[in-house]
Amino acid sequence: MKISNFIAPVVLIGLAVNPFTETVEFHQEFVFMLSHYALFIGGFLLAYKILKLPSYAILGGAFLAVFWHVPYFFALAGAFPVFRALNDATLIIGGILAGGSLHALNNGIRLSLLIAWMGADSVLAIILLAGWPPYSNLVYPFSPFSEPQEFLTGLSMFFIMFVIFLVAIANFLRTTFKMM
Repeated sequence: MKISNFIAPVVLIGLAVNPFTETVEFHQEFVFMLSHYALFIGGFLLAYKILKLPSYAILGGAFLAVFWHVPYFFALAGAFPVFRALNDATLIIGGILAGGSLHALNNGIRLSLLIAWMGADSVLAIILLAGWPPYSNLVYPFSPFSEPQEFLTGLSMFFIMFVIFLVAIANFLRTTFKMM
């Protein structure tokens, strides 16, 4: 275990869990969605090189990520501090479960999971860009997010998915050229 393995996860989690971000998340949907990525990826990176979990742990990680993206639960976490704390903690745990189990999965399953994740997030981003208000206070009156915020949230999701795609391609190329 090297200290350098902890820098990126701690930075990502710290960006999402701090008084300033937590305050902004109650008003800005795209910041709340970006914090989901930061928490899950932070947990993932925290566990990836440190833990060796069984392959089925990926199911728990996937479940927690999907759970907090269901519109009702997303709106609850966006509106109420107790649900926000549960959201934050379980997204980190979900990332840990996913990152710790990745070593036990073959490359085909890893690629399939990446494609499923990117596909699901792309569909959700398209829904948000199209103006269907699944996360807004038009559907859930307790949601702190208005319908016009969903466009920016969809754009931010596409940006993050593009960055993740670039990182995945770069890692693939790096691994491929190391084997030559």
